[in-house]
Amino acid sequence: MEIKFFKPKSEILQKYIEGYYFLTNSKSDLPIEYFTFPNNYSIVSIIENAEVLYSENKGIIKEKKGNPLNSDLICHYKKPIKLSYEGNINEITFYFKPLGLNAFLEKSLCHYTNDFFANFIPFDDYKELFTTILKENNLNKKIELIENYWLSKLKEFQHPFLNQVINDLKDTQKEYSISDLAKKYNTTRQNLTKHFESNLCKSPSDFKKIQRFRDALKSHMNSKNKNNLTSLSYDMLFYDQSHLIKDFKSLTGLTPKNFFKNISSQENGEVNWLFV
Repeated sequence: MEIKFFKPKSEILQKYIEGYYFLTNSKSDLPIEYFTFPNNYSIVSIIENAEVLYSENKGIIKEKKGNPLNSDLICHYKKPIKLSYEGNINEITFYFKPLGLNAFLEKSLCHYTNDFFANFIPFDDYKELFTTILKENNLNKKIELIENYWLSKLKEFQHPFLNQVINDLKDTQKEYSISDLAKKYNTTRQNLTKHFESNLCKSPSDFKKIQRFRDALKSHMNSKNKNNLTSLSYDMLFYDQSHLIKDFKSLTGLTPKNFFKNISSQENGEVNWLFV
């Protein structure tokens, strides 16, 4: 299996898309399995000539010639997803920043998914364009086609408080309760939750939990003292080390020690896998 990760070249797209990768697997490769872990991105995976079978927290991708383009939206998950690949696979996966995908869509994100994995064909020309992109062999041309396409669909996303709330929840120097945030933006906790579930497909509490987990991953990867979980707990605003361990077990199925021992990360520190 080969994976090539890219940041958008366009400064405009950088505001909405964290990055995307091209994944290729060939028949000569052994079948491969890995776990990927919750994040607050909206993930769009597009695959050609493959049969994609999803059940909760599990995906099986197998080569199947003649199958139509498969495009899936993933934004609900709170547990590890185990993915397995077999045969010739050609895939593009996009990581849209929180609220990033909304800037390209006609309706709120929840209109495109009510399931763990949702078939995602948001535009009339989407299938045709990405079929062409997946068949393109020139990498620079492929990137150009992708970025021009998303730029052509950009509509922006306006909301009275969600962008600010997300910035607050991503601030590792401050600890806001959901009630604090509702009060700060002159709304109710119930209304805040409604807008999160409509536009992010998760609750504010789940967003906060996953964000803190992701911040802990980044901090650990950059730390010289990788064994000091107590410092990591307090630096990332966990209540204590027990809180850190509880959240890691919930989101990864592993203790922090076992998780960090096995994790594989892309250079940007955002896309994490555990190969099995």
